[in-house]
Amino acid sequence: MKKEIIIIFFIVITIIVAHAITQIYTQNFFDSVCEDLSNIENKLFSESPDSEKLKNDINKIQDKWNKKYDYFACYVEHDELEKVKTQLISIEANIKVGDYDKAIDEAERCIFILKHIEEKDSLKIVNIF
Repeated sequence: MKKEIIIIFFIVITIIVAHAITQIYTQNFFDSVCEDLSNIENKLFSESPDSEKLKNDINKIQDKWNKKYDYFACYVEHDELEKVKTQLISIEANIKVGDYDKAIDEAERCIFILKHIEEKDSLKIVNIF
C-alpha cells in the first residue's frame, strides 16, 4: 500500500510540474504573438500604413505560429488553435485588399482568443471545478 501511495504522489507531482512548464511556455509564446499583433495594429492606425511591411509582418507571425502549432496541438484544444489561425489568415487577407479597419478588428479578436486560451488552460481553482 505504501508503494502505491508513493507512485501516485510521484505521478501527481509530475503532472503538476509538466503543466506548469507548458503553461509558462504557452504564456510566453502567446504574449509574444500578442505583442507582434499589437505592433501591427499600431502600424495600421498610422496615417499611411506601408502595405508591404504589414504583409511581411503578418507573414512572420503566421510562420511563427505554424512552427509551434503542432507542439501546442498536443495540449491545447484544436478548435481554439484553429480560431487563431483563421484570424491570422483574415488579417492577412484584409491587409492585402487594403481594408485596414477590418484588419484592426481581426487583430483585436485574435489577441482576445489568445488571452482566452491562456486563461482557459491556466491552473486555477475555477478551471479545476
